[in-house]
Amino acid sequence: MSAEDDDTAAASDGHPRADDSPDGARPDGGTTAHAAMTADETRSDGTARQVLGVARREYRVLSRARWTYGLAALFGAFSLAVVGLAGTATGPTGAGALLVTLAELSVYLVPLAALALGYGTVVGADERGTLELLLSVPLGRTELLVGKYLGRAATLAVGMALGLGAGAVVVLTRFGPAVLPAYLHYLLTAVVVGAAFLSLGVCLSAATAEKARALGGALLAWVLFVLVYDLAALGVVVALDPPGWLLSALVVGNPADALRLVVLSLVPTSGGGVGAALATTAVSTPALAVGLALWIAVPLAVGGRLLARRA
Repeated sequence: MSAEDDDTAAASDGHPRADDSPDGARPDGGTTAHAAMTADETRSDGTARQVLGVARREYRVLSRARWTYGLAALFGAFSLAVVGLAGTATGPTGAGALLVTLAELSVYLVPLAALALGYGTVVGADERGTLELLLSVPLGRTELLVGKYLGRAATLAVGMALGLGAGAVVVLTRFGPAVLPAYLHYLLTAVVVGAAFLSLGVCLSAATAEKARALGGALLAWVLFVLVYDLAALGVVVALDPPGWLLSALVVGNPADALRLVVLSLVPTSGGGVGAALATTAVSTPALAVGLALWIAVPLAVGGRLLARRA
């Protein structure tokens, strides 16, 4: 019998309830209420353990497929190439230019890697014939999708940390420890932005029935967010000279721009195009964090509903 059945039985077994007694106290001293609360907590703990179990399984599957090593190699080559080709200038100016270059190029690479990792989450399991086995797990569809997302997010985070960490070693050697906090701040923001695009990729995977369509949707999302969105936003800035709140909304509306904004707030540098517009935008850290959190949570919630319909 479930916890809800126990509560129903306890409420209809003829015993007086708390609101029936004059002083509002249960005659059993609160034992029934304590038992119900314990059952709810046990069920919540069991759900959390199952979600983490799905996440661990997903992480192991991706590790066997060499995704972690591939991402580490990709971001390692990227960071080492940028740091190595950044010139020999030292001091704050050279370090600032390096971080801005990393951020501008990461805007293209991070979303692409995250979407590539996420688009096969559901539709890939369906084509391999393992989706039905996953759906047999006694979990809600959203919780199941969250578990798979967490496993892939851990894979992405480890791969990016290892790859960009290789660049951090070179940055530490070239510019000294004073630049390291800003570089680590950039690394953390890049991982969070990657997690947001991964969530979008997972949602696209739950929405499509064929892997080819999911791949096409992921590529279209990359083009829209990385190329089209910034051009449209720049057009709005030039044509309308919008107020600060609209600039802030434009930044929060694209997770990739959050990476640019964070780096521009860390280093004293200037640029043109979207970077120049973002440099004048004052988005508070809590607002930026809430925006990125919504970019992670909302696609997962939508994907969970789509997966329920698919099942």
